[in-house]
Amino acid sequence: MSFQAYTPGYPLNRYVRYFYAPTGTMPYREEKVLPSPQTDLKINFGGGFLAKRPGDAEFFAVDPRGWFMGVWDQYHTVVWPNDPDFIGVSFWPGGAHSLLGIDVNAVHNQLVPLDDVWRRFAGELRERLYGAGGVQARFVLLERLLMARLDRAAKFEKIARALEAFRADNGLGEHGDLFPLPDFTPKHMISLFNCVVGVPPKRLARLYRIQQVIDAVDGKRPSSWTSVAQDFLFSDQAHFNKEFKFFTGHTPGDYLARRRRVFSEAPEHAVHTRLLPVG
Repeated sequence: MSFQAYTPGYPLNRYVRYFYAPTGTMPYREEKVLPSPQTDLKINFGGGFLAKRPGDAEFFAVDPRGWFMGVWDQYHTVVWPNDPDFIGVSFWPGGAHSLLGIDVNAVHNQLVPLDDVWRRFAGELRERLYGAGGVQARFVLLERLLMARLDRAAKFEKIARALEAFRADNGLGEHGDLFPLPDFTPKHMISLFNCVVGVPPKRLARLYRIQQVIDAVDGKRPSSWTSVAQDFLFSDQAHFNKEFKFFTGHTPGDYLARRRRVFSEAPEHAVHTRLLPVG
């Protein structure tokens, strides 16, 4: 499978990374989805998805009409449909709260039905997108619909400077000059991050960093994990190994072996660094 992607224009691109839609089928039916600081919305028109959290004995059916994925700080596993047909929205941290008006912390590590986040308009949304006449037309229509919801961004603007700093340095910088925010106590600031972003600032920084580590690992060449740990400012190798296993469920070596398998079997799929085949 490949994806068509579309980056919206200003000012929506402050809240949305990109829209995307699938082309073809997935090379692996079952995959782990690794964590990231972003959130995600899928409006589904094709077959149903199954999902499983770490420790679950069985898969559960995801709402076939669509769902919102909150911030995950652990992996989860999905079973892809044979006939994927959906449009997705990848939100920057804080973007989903601004446009959908939800408390993102309340859906931490959850997949929430579309009806719960778009309220009574979910059915109309799916119907209008389905009839839009092709992927690009769907992107344009969804951009217009989300633009109409920008009046919800007041809380986002209170922490926008801090979020831009996290995005610019991928959570690796010192942000002491940003915290606590003017007119906010540390407790209030953490509460605001939880509501708008879904996690407090320190956890957001950790998610940005692990995402950068995952993106930086090249499955085609040998990796020096010591160098990776140093480059991304882990205190030592043990700290890096523990953090990597906490977020991904894999040791660095096991992760790299699975990535090399993807490069060998389905090289076009290797660009999706947060997807790992199961089994």
